[in-house]
Amino acid sequence: MRTLTWLGPLLAVVLAGCAAQEPPRPQLPPRRPPAEGPPKPVGNAKYQRDLIMAELVRTHPVLAATLDRDLDKLKAALKKGGRVNEVRPDMRLGPPLREACRLNWKPGIAELQEHGAQCLGDAACERCVRNASETGG
Repeated sequence: MRTLTWLGPLLAVVLAGCAAQEPPRPQLPPRRPPAEGPPKPVGNAKYQRDLIMAELVRTHPVLAATLDRDLDKLKAALKKGGRVNEVRPDMRLGPPLREACRLNWKPGIAELQEHGAQCLGDAACERCVRNASETGG
């Protein structure tokens, strides 16, 4: 009986000692949710831009010439019968006249106006065209 009296407290001390020696677990930072937004481009950005512009030149030559600020290409595209009021909503591109105003490209604005281009209800574009016609293009 004497041995059991002595082993009880000893067992309690040994068990408490083992529990105290366990190292604390490191606290990990909480996981952040994935960022919302458009997917990041994979690969070379210049290559992707060139690929998109090549497709735009093929399908919408007037708009592509306007974005490049190339008056010779713009005149050639207009001579071939390119549409001056066509938009690309999938690329968030407005009509060529609106894009020329956004780029503040005065010769392009004048050339597009000669061929009947319109702003299609964009107030900033209409204001830009009005200012360009007042200053003489």
